[in-house]
Amino acid sequence: MRLRFAIPLMLVPFSAEAQPAPDLKALQGFAPGAWQVTAIGGQSSSSQCLQDSAALLMGGRPGAQCSFSIIADSADSGTVTYRCSSGRSGRTSIRRDAKGIFTVDAQGLENGHPFQDRSEWRRSGGC
Repeated sequence: MRLRFAIPLMLVPFSAEAQPAPDLKALQGFAPGAWQVTAIGGQSSSSQCLQDSAALLMGGRPGAQCSFSIIADSADSGTVTYRCSSGRSGRTSIRRDAKGIFTVDAQGLENGHPFQDRSEWRRSGGC
């Protein structure tokens, strides 16, 4: 089930230039490759080829020119906010469950519509 609701994100800083995705401690050792994505609480599953951890930080949504702010950063979890030049903005919390397995909670606004997703990302090999 996909929940939709409005989330005020007025505290997300924005700069005109894109910043690289932050290196969260929980993402140390991230390996590019094929990742199996399963919606938590749902039946849907898909595979994505990720070259870097930025896609995880944006809940699996590809992004252009985005600025990030770190809210929390520990060895097993982290939270970021982001704002993109396209107008998309959000907040993502990541938890490392085991090597190559992450739980991603993402929420924000995309194309003027709120979104909220919770998914498990499991590395499945190369792509």
